[in-house]
Amino acid sequence: MPGCCPDGSYGNPPFPGYSWNEKGVVDEVGDMKVYRTGCSNKCIIWCYDIYGFEGGRTRQLCDQLADCGYLVILPDFFRGEWRDVGDEDLASWLTGQSDWYGQRQAEWVETILPYARSHGAEVFGCVGTCWGGYMVMRLSAYGEFKAGVSLHPATTCIAENMLNEKMYEVLDEVACPQLVLTAGEDHSNEKPGGLADKVWGVMSFGGSCVLRSYPDMLHGWTVRGDMRDQAVSNAATAAFNAMKGFLNTHVK
Repeated sequence: MPGCCPDGSYGNPPFPGYSWNEKGVVDEVGDMKVYRTGCSNKCIIWCYDIYGFEGGRTRQLCDQLADCGYLVILPDFFRGEWRDVGDEDLASWLTGQSDWYGQRQAEWVETILPYARSHGAEVFGCVGTCWGGYMVMRLSAYGEFKAGVSLHPATTCIAENMLNEKMYEVLDEVACPQLVLTAGEDHSNEKPGGLADKVWGVMSFGGSCVLRSYPDMLHGWTVRGDMRDQAVSNAATAAFNAMKGFLNTHVK
């Protein structure tokens, strides 16, 4: 695992010729671009994967989630940059991009939160794919968030392998219900019965957490999988519906 993604993970684009007619707008907030779609007081902060602001089906899923009654905000944390799963500098680049206490935390408090509130946001949830799963853990420590969703997360790899953090400490700071959907080769910490299950299981919200594994899916299937493959399409649809149902239950 040279970066955050297991061997065999999906790349980008999802398949040759993929396109999506975007429904949202891109705003400039300081030095950060933000994709904003939908209108609601219920706001979802979407944290993308290593392919960044325009990668995979990320904006498509943001739009589809917005159609379910949410304001969805996709911040461009990487400022236009991105990496491929095979890039030699992926690990070192991601280490610099994952500095929560030095950069990302301040971006949430000083930039993204005020921007979201200026567009009517009152209650929050967060969604993350791959790298974004680490961001979900960090954001879920804040009282504004009522739920977090991690799709094929790379949280253990980011926290332990790149940042030298203790995974159980990262998990212990989470303060709201979590839905975690893992692919077959994702880390056992985030799978049913793993470390996350055990840490959250003794917390007040533990009974509301859902951890589910898709053993036949490759890492990245929800945003980068080839939807022309019926098995991938079915699993991606199931993941989206699980996410929608979980957010509808807790973000209100």
